[in-house]
Amino acid sequence: MRQSAVFVALSALGLVAAQSNFTVDPNTIEPTKRTEWCNAQFNTCGILCGGVTKANTCTPTDLKFVCTCSNGTAPGLEYYIQSMPTLLCQQAFSECIDDNIGNSQGQGKCTTDIKNRCGTLDPAKAEIGGGGGGGSSSTSAAPSGTPAATTGGEAAASTTARAGAMPTAIGNGIAAVAAGVLAAALL
Repeated sequence: MRQSAVFVALSALGLVAAQSNFTVDPNTIEPTKRTEWCNAQFNTCGILCGGVTKANTCTPTDLKFVCTCSNGTAPGLEYYIQSMPTLLCQQAFSECIDDNIGNSQGQGKCTTDIKNRCGTLDPAKAEIGGGGGGGSSSTSAAPSGTPAATTGGEAAASTTARAGAMPTAIGNGIAAVAAGVLAAALL
């Protein structure tokens, strides 16, 4: 019975966290801005991995990136400002607003479907939980013009990204409920 409750709670968490996709064409973004975004992505990955990454690359030409902490995990970049998923989400929102000039209903949908799902957390305030420790790893080089490679266990994302994070208050509430159910099941 307890295992069923845990499964249901965690399944609900996964269902709510599922987001729609959107695509941003990197060629519509100025090269200088793409470089700035890659630098922000690189810095955010480093912060969220406690300063020690296994892979941390970003390619300004196509905005593809890899962010893997030294312990092999990938931080939830979509929840944080100054990460590529959030920057792409904000760009998609801006494009949606531009595509719906004079259409208040369309612009409202841009807000609910895209903007409200863009990351809002500050990576500088994140609690780093072991992402930077352990293993024999080193910090990766800064973003380069070479394509980001993906190997086993590394997270790669491109200009097709999930529509960011679920709204923080909802996400935190669902996570708290799931954690409570899990704790109750362990008793």
